[in-house]
Amino acid sequence: KIFFDEAWRWPLAWPVVVGWIVKLDEIDESIFKDSKKLSEKKREAIFKQIQTWEKEKKLIYWFWFASNNEIDDFGIVPSINFATQRALVMIFYKYIEFFEENILPSPNFIDWDKLLIIQKLKQLIKDFTQSTFLKPQNSYLLTQKIIQNFTQLEKLHWLIFDGNTDFGLSKDLWFKIITVIKWDAKVPLIWAASIIAKVTRDNRMKQIALKYPQYNFEKHKGYGTVAHRQAISLHGPCKLHRKSFIKG
Repeated sequence: KIFFDEAWRWPLAWPVVVGWIVKLDEIDESIFKDSKKLSEKKREAIFKQIQTWEKEKKLIYWFWFASNNEIDDFGIVPSINFATQRALVMIFYKYIEFFEENILPSPNFIDWDKLLIIQKLKQLIKDFTQSTFLKPQNSYLLTQKIIQNFTQLEKLHWLIFDGNTDFGLSKDLWFKIITVIKWDAKVPLIWAASIIAKVTRDNRMKQIALKYPQYNFEKHKGYGTVAHRQAISLHGPCKLHRKSFIKG
């Protein structure tokens, strides 16, 4: 099972962030809470624990951005679709590395079938990263092949999304995706994916706030607050604003 969530779909500036997480070993899932109800400091503390658990090979995670330019060019839902595919492919790559190091080695024999699948997966992922990031609308077939080959290596029962949409991925990827409204209250790992996405984006917004101090991004994180809209009216949009959202 691979768990997904996204953050910051509606701000006026910069990207949406998507996060994926896979549990490899037992962890204390009770530390995960609804990210919307946590303070920024608490989210950061939990994110650091997630990073520690990854180093200990108890889980793997990845995130990706849907840029403001993609959102303006393709729309919000296709952009999240593209970012979700990219992050998912990198989760597969991380799992392959984990598989090679912790599952595949055997003192008695070499599993040539799994080695061949791994090599094929690595080549497919390399093809994906070299070509489809420039043309995300053409990435579906490669992602389908990656999923099909991955399921030969390891059972992948479903991808799990909180909410009422999978952003068109089940249709595009021909793979079962489960969407359940408010499932994050039952599955703490969805909260974890949300924390990954939110902390990653918050930290990036703090960084760009230094470059564009006139917008106070560190305070509103790009949302359309009164102060943010006043700053846009006074200074005009910067290159990180979603022009289609400002017009709306």
